[in-house]
Amino acid sequence: MNTNPLSQEELIIEIENVNREFIQTLSQFSEKELNKIQQEESWTAGQVTEHIIKSNGGILTQLLNGDANPTTRPFAEQVDLIKKIFRSEDKMKTAPALEPHQPPHDLEDLMKSLNLQKAHQLKTIREMELTELSSELQFPPAPNGLTRYEWLIFMIEHTRRHSKQIENIYKEIL
Repeated sequence: MNTNPLSQEELIIEIENVNREFIQTLSQFSEKELNKIQQEESWTAGQVTEHIIKSNGGILTQLLNGDANPTTRPFAEQVDLIKKIFRSEDKMKTAPALEPHQPPHDLEDLMKSLNLQKAHQLKTIREMELTELSSELQFPPAPNGLTRYEWLIFMIEHTRRHSKQIENIYKEIL
């Protein structure tokens, strides 16, 4: 892959696009459909959304409030690894802290949380030094940590992956 890092403006556009796509997909669901279990051991659309909110919320808290340090490595070095992981078709196991609650989930509450997180993502892009390593967040495939820029890419790729999952849930419901 080895792509060049996105500019600040390009990163803002990516955040806007991935969030808009996720919310548009989610908004197709009725409250009942949002909480409908399709298969045993699989999540509802509401649970998938709660998982994204939990994951992004934890990351954003650290990006905006946690310690970060300069790094000597290229600030986008781990982007290809992040993309490879989230674009893979492999089923992943989520960390227990990011597991969603059982239904029901409220569509309006989920939408409000997603929009608030988008605002925090944009604030991170505009106000924080993206090339610094976030020292309080761990991503085991990258044992030396990720920069704020890489964590933003992580959120984009993670959200995009689960947006596809929600699209598939919607198709199954129809």
